[in-house]
Amino acid sequence: MVAVLAAAWHFTERLNAPLLVIHGGAPDAQKEAEFRDAMFQLEMPRETRIVWNEGEPAGAIVTAAEKEGVDLLIAGALEGKDVASRSFLGAVARPLAKLARCSLLLLTHPQIGPNPFRRIVVITDFSDCAKTALKNALWLAEADSAELVQVISIHTPFMQARAESGAEYEKPARKREEEEQLLRDFVATAPACGVPVESKIVDTTTGFAACDFTQSIGAELLVVPAPEHVEGAVPR
Repeated sequence: MVAVLAAAWHFTERLNAPLLVIHGGAPDAQKEAEFRDAMFQLEMPRETRIVWNEGEPAGAIVTAAEKEGVDLLIAGALEGKDVASRSFLGAVARPLAKLARCSLLLLTHPQIGPNPFRRIVVITDFSDCAKTALKNALWLAEADSAELVQVISIHTPFMQARAESGAEYEKPARKREEEEQLLRDFVATAPACGVPVESKIVDTTTGFAACDFTQSIGAELLVVPAPEHVEGAVPR
């Protein structure tokens, strides 16, 4: 808990935004004492509020966040050990990713000390939400004096086969060369940024491609747009 709280505190300091601690559960004296002790260790303001909301943890947190007008939720991503060298979302983080109507930052390895992002990967599906996600990622990259923002698009042999078949599908299928042009156009419309921006199509046959690529270049942050959650935004 201390590491997640510390990471959230350092992040909100960078954003010059207030921090609110939300607990999905009934008020609990022992839990509050643990929160206050952690806040004291981190030299956080004494007036930092703790909001309690009873119910299923993820749903209770999201409901409280909406009521409080939260722009960004920060939470730990994992529970227990990594499985087969893969990182799987925990029981609370998983539904949070589906339910949150604001931006969500999931921390796989939170640290107590400052941990600025040096390399950021942004997945694009070329939606308006992806444009907003890239815009916010570029802003964050400049704020952290990052080294690189890498924009990627995922392409599979199945997508290629669908495009070459000429059949009509609910979602459009694109050939790789069409994907390349879309990616170039997408990056070209991004706001000016003082951090280098590169683009790449990741060819894959698995669902772990984005995570694997992020790890392969040593990036600390993977940004994933959620078109159904269009309210998401990084606070300014």
